Amino acid sequence: MNVPTGPGFVEIDGSHGEGGGQLLRTAVALSAITGRAVHIEAIRAGRERPGLQAQHLKGVEAVATLCGAKLHGANLGSTDLMFEPGSIRPQPIRIDVGTAGAVSLVLQALVLAAGRAEGKTAVELIGGTHVAWSPPMDYFKEVFCRHLKSIGVEVEVRILAHGFYPRGGGRVQVEIEGSDEWRPMESDSPGAVQSIAARSVASEELRNARVAERQMEAFKSILPAAVPEEVAYVRSLSTGSAVFGRADCASAFLGADSLGKRGVRAEDVGKEAAVKLKAEIDGGASLDVHAADMMIPYLALASQPSSFTVREMSDHLTSVQWLVRQFIDVEFESERKGNLHRISVRPR
Repeated sequence: MNVPTGPGFVEIDGSHGEGGGQLLRTAVALSAITGRAVHIEAIRAGRERPGLQAQHLKGVEAVATLCGAKLHGANLGSTDLMFEPGSIRPQPIRIDVGTAGAVSLVLQALVLAAGRAEGKTAVELIGGTHVAWSPPMDYFKEVFCRHLKSIGVEVEVRILAHGFYPRGGGRVQVEIEGSDEWRPMESDSPGAVQSIAARSVASEELRNARVAERQMEAFKSILPAAVPEEVAYVRSLSTGSAVFGRADCASAFLGADSLGKRGVRAEDVGKEAAVKLKAEIDGGASLDVHAADMMIPYLALASQPSSFTVREMSDHLTSVQWLVRQFIDVEFESERKGNLHRISVRPR
């Protein structure tokens, strides 16, 4: 591949750190925001199926559409991508992943890029809404988007159809109202828990087995204060189920989830989600382990320094800090405070 050079050009080793798709998604979004061309090589090199898979490719193509980027190497299985951005222009975008690939992962790239442009970007996505190794759309809507709203990025999500592995077919509509200035986040403690909400969903063919009810009952056996609660059966192309829990605290939103699996009892699925959420509540951090790495690029672009606490320094969290520094002049600092890590983000 003919790779340009120059002071604005960014070269990224896609195998750095955790070496997953998050590096790719964040890189193309930051390229669009900063106007700096990026070359990413060794994309997902250490994964069982290296290179661009369907949801990665669709995320790249969506951001390219948003900013009129030139693409080289944008094909399934490619481990080498060149992304040369134009200017971000809010516009309607439709994305069909074509598999059960997670629409939330496509949105990770698209919302970051569109959130920086003034104006509304309307998106329709078809794919997996509740699939392994990705945030379910319940979490994306009820936790992550609420964090975004607190810093000035308005994202409205409507889940119109649920998509489980392997056929997907879920349908989501998203409206992103961007801004060219984002507020900082300053929260070292979540404060007292004010309410706990839970949602248990299962495909229609699991109704007779009471899967959604059993998941919820098991969740409440660990966290009995789950009010409000929702139990729902949905039509879907593939059989599946999921549980999502959210704790609304005085100054934080914490979330956790669990996905139904063949051979796993509904009760175990519900308990798993509740145990994860209880660990976040008991940990006393202001961001849960999933939101922490997802918020890093936004806070690096905020108007003032930010800080938050997290109970675990995940590989994703350290890798995304490294990546953001390749595009933006920002300082990250991690300080141990008892069982927590306090992360400071200082744009320069």
